[in-house]
Amino acid sequence: MKSASMICRAVLYLALSMWVSVHAARAAGYAELDANRVAQLVVQVDEMPRGTGPRCNDRAAWDAVALGGRLAAVKNAAEQLLTQGFPAWSDDAYLQYSSKGTRPEGERMMNARKAWLYPLVLAECLEGKGRFVPAIERTLMELDTQPTWTWPAHDATLRNFRRHDYEVDLLAADTAHDLAQTLYMLGDQLAPTLKQQTMVALEARVFAPMRRSFVDGGKDHWWLQADHNWNAVCLKGVVGAALAVLPTREDRALFVAAGEHYIRKYVAAFPADGYSPEGPGYWNYGFSHFTELRELLMQSTAGKLDLFADPRVRNIALYGFRIEMLPGNIAAFGDASRNTKMDDFTRAYANEVLALGMPQRLSGLPLAASQPPNSAPVAKAAMILFAQPASAGSTGTSTQVGLHSYFDQVGVLISRPAANERIGVSIKAGGNGNHSHNDVGSYAIGLGAEQPTGDMGMTVYSAKTFSKQRYTIKGINSYGHPVPVVAGQLQREATKLMPKVLATRFSDEFDEITLDMSSAYYDSSLKTLTRSLRHERAGSGAVQIEDRFLFEQPETFEVALIVGGSWRMQSDDTLELWQKNEHLMAYIEASAPYEIISEKVDDEGLAFTRLAVRLKGTQSAGFVRVRYTSQ
Repeated sequence: MKSASMICRAVLYLALSMWVSVHAARAAGYAELDANRVAQLVVQVDEMPRGTGPRCNDRAAWDAVALGGRLAAVKNAAEQLLTQGFPAWSDDAYLQYSSKGTRPEGERMMNARKAWLYPLVLAECLEGKGRFVPAIERTLMELDTQPTWTWPAHDATLRNFRRHDYEVDLLAADTAHDLAQTLYMLGDQLAPTLKQQTMVALEARVFAPMRRSFVDGGKDHWWLQADHNWNAVCLKGVVGAALAVLPTREDRALFVAAGEHYIRKYVAAFPADGYSPEGPGYWNYGFSHFTELRELLMQSTAGKLDLFADPRVRNIALYGFRIEMLPGNIAAFGDASRNTKMDDFTRAYANEVLALGMPQRLSGLPLAASQPPNSAPVAKAAMILFAQPASAGSTGTSTQVGLHSYFDQVGVLISRPAANERIGVSIKAGGNGNHSHNDVGSYAIGLGAEQPTGDMGMTVYSAKTFSKQRYTIKGINSYGHPVPVVAGQLQREATKLMPKVLATRFSDEFDEITLDMSSAYYDSSLKTLTRSLRHERAGSGAVQIEDRFLFEQPETFEVALIVGGSWRMQSDDTLELWQKNEHLMAYIEASAPYEIISEKVDDEGLAFTRLAVRLKGTQSAGFVRVRYTSQ
């Protein structure tokens, strides 16, 4: 523990830096924040800093009978940590990205350290005997003193690692929120010297850098102006941390005003139909943080500031239900994993606030022994356990999810099986945003809980993923998607294309959609290229994908089937595809003789088999038709 003189210097530094930062901001004014609005919020925000849920010393709240069962796995995980050594900081792991461009080493190391707070804090609050406090204090000290809270991939100049200057990224924002929430929940149970040390770290690494950005409109923190997940994630973290620990109402009101103002850019990125341009994985990530920010602002202002009052939020929330083609089975469009499941906390919270008529409820959510690393799980757990979300009032009519969901602004169709059937399908014409792949016309077939064929989703992130080389990666360009290769050409960059849907027809018996895909290719001789999908619900169900093309002169043409599991040819025109339990039959027809060429692809951590249905020779016009049924 630090000496008394060191603690005094830390306290003096904290007080002085906060005074300088706040008064400098006032003197300079804010680039985008309305000073009158900040003044209004000074009156509205809580008189004292407050985190989420009750403090740990509120035994009436934490001794509730139901909490023991919900937190049993968490407490067991915390008890195991008491016998383990704390994960060491590794400069070598952090520097792997700057030296080799690889992210997993540094991220695993930082996640392992941050992950200790969640089980330890919740276990201590549940038990209330001080047994876990020493381990919590050790964790706080380790996090306070590690070189940086910023991901290696976001520290290109190593300015954070070298402690030259700090900037707030996704991890820093979440770390700050959980540290601040821990100080709020445990309060006087923690050593005063350690609390001051943590406050000094929060001020230097998050609060002071953010105040500077509120003055200059985003220097160092470009995400204030971003229209994607970074905006929601980072705002939630810094606002949540500020509300939990900053001592003055004026300072907390400043952060609330920033959250209210800059979060509008995130909401504005969604089209009117609520489709998530970043894909389902990043809806989970970004919109869950937006949801948490709503709750934080509602609590802090006694319900006067409600982000869910914006009528656009309703359709954004419904995306979390509409994107499923079967329960828990979602097409991995964009940078999403094929194992993606829609976030139950976000769906339950939105369901209660917006009266969506869905079954999810916060009171029914279990708390796992560990939580996803890309979150502030201590604060989120407190919301799950104790939040009683206030209704957003009349923001629209409840919309049940039926046999199909069609996002008409972007041309994305989700077609579901009827009762007792098992085949669903998703297809997209557009909807490409920050995490776009070149995937116009991409689709996925859901069969039960599996996807025997379709879009393979994200690669492992590296320095290449978000560089100028992004679209050289086979799992991101159109080569690794179930779409045509036209005259030897792959698709153009999808973010520069507008979706073109020629026709749709929806009924209880079948759903149909026809896409114009010609603009997705550079070939000048291509006159037309359409993809039609028909999902039939009769019998055991069937999905048919047909591609028709017309060239000015004969050209080559092939269509890819993407397989993440196993496959075999049953005959010249019949393929069998499967992962574990579900077997899908693919029956192929074409306007000309064809060959099937199998290629195993393993690029940037994504492995799959690409089956090319390639027409022999060159053709002026023709089609390839694939009909899928369950075995």
